[in-house]
Amino acid sequence: MSRRTVVTSLILLSALAFVLRVGLIWHTKAWRSPNAMEHRSVAMFLVAGQGFSFRDWGLTQVSSVQSPPFPFLLATMFKIFGTQTPADGSLHGANAAYFAVMVLNSLAGAALVWLTYWMTRVVGATAWAALLTAALVAIWPSQVYAARHVQAIALITCTMIASIALFYIAVRSGKLWPWIGYSAIGALAALTEPVYLPSLALSGLLVLFWPGLTWVNRIRNGFVLALVTAAIIGPWTIRNHSVHGKWVPIKSTFWVNTWKGNNDFATGTDRVAITDDRKAAAKNSWSKMDDASLMDSKIDGEHQYDLLTPEQKARLTGQPEVVREDVFKEFAKSWIATHHTRYLELCGIRLWKTLTVDYDNPKSYNTVYIASRYFLLVVSIIGLFAAIKLRWSLVLPGVIVGCALLTYTLTVTAARFSIPFEPLQIALGAAFLQWMIHPKTVVQKSPEVAHAV
Repeated sequence: MSRRTVVTSLILLSALAFVLRVGLIWHTKAWRSPNAMEHRSVAMFLVAGQGFSFRDWGLTQVSSVQSPPFPFLLATMFKIFGTQTPADGSLHGANAAYFAVMVLNSLAGAALVWLTYWMTRVVGATAWAALLTAALVAIWPSQVYAARHVQAIALITCTMIASIALFYIAVRSGKLWPWIGYSAIGALAALTEPVYLPSLALSGLLVLFWPGLTWVNRIRNGFVLALVTAAIIGPWTIRNHSVHGKWVPIKSTFWVNTWKGNNDFATGTDRVAITDDRKAAAKNSWSKMDDASLMDSKIDGEHQYDLLTPEQKARLTGQPEVVREDVFKEFAKSWIATHHTRYLELCGIRLWKTLTVDYDNPKSYNTVYIASRYFLLVVSIIGLFAAIKLRWSLVLPGVIVGCALLTYTLTVTAARFSIPFEPLQIALGAAFLQWMIHPKTVVQKSPEVAHAV
């Protein structure tokens, strides 16, 4: 396959990816239900000059409830377009800010096409297999749908995929700049989504023993990774210590999330078990393709916070963020210590929901989404076998996915957590096809191939 054919195909596919995402956003008027979670409240406080703050449990305080990149991005859009939400749902003020973020998400989706092709080639795919992976990422339903949420999923996916490609280019070439790029993008991914921090740290250990590198390069790379990570994440960690009086690397929500996944009413996610009536209502509401209807109280149901006892709520109300975190730590550890069997059951449920579908989330009751998730699970399993046969480079992807899955399995999961893994799963499907068609074709994984388009 010629370079010109690949480049032309990627241009067309990235344009298609952008158009599909923006088209869905426009068709569903997604800015009316942006699903911005805590990002919106924090951004509003930033614009109002009250710092990175959040109001919860009757107390407004400087907070670490979210990672910093996305709230600052949304606050910038609020500064540009305004913070007032038009009553008629028109594209002005806050709605325009949400739409701008969704367009950026769509641009990230277009960039993901190129990044996926690049990453898939680097780990061992032929050009046509990598192009097939990029094409599927461009049109994959959950990837397209993710762009309509004012959340960091698109950014996280791009940084994770780019970091894999840069890691292998760096260790194969022994050059410094690709490793600096890997360190910077990996640290940004971890700052945006802390679940990737353990795999970033483990990659520093991996490089110290990576075959083919001199000891000088190994030590240099380890030092660079530590230095760049400290430069990107360190200031936020120091800020958190100044604010809370204790070390909080990125977010102060580990134990509250662990409690959400482990209590008397736990389903493995933040949601309580969905009833048959709510399930039927969720299925019917999908015809509108509108998050606002799916988030209606008659459909969405209760969340874990809603089922706290009055005594538990009394211990949390009006307390500082880190104090609440200690209280939730007590709740979670106490429950796990007395419910060993149920905890193990919930671990299995969380793993299954992460790999397939969160069947307690009303947004999951869409036939296309359900079919795509189970299809990905099947192709991931058979594709992994094929990729091993083809000697694809899977160590770093395995570390990243393994650390994240282990964290979700032991603590809490959500439907959105699986989105960044999908390009890797689709790539494994392409590996299976590559193996079926050319079972003995092993791509030479040199720096030249890594840079080739």
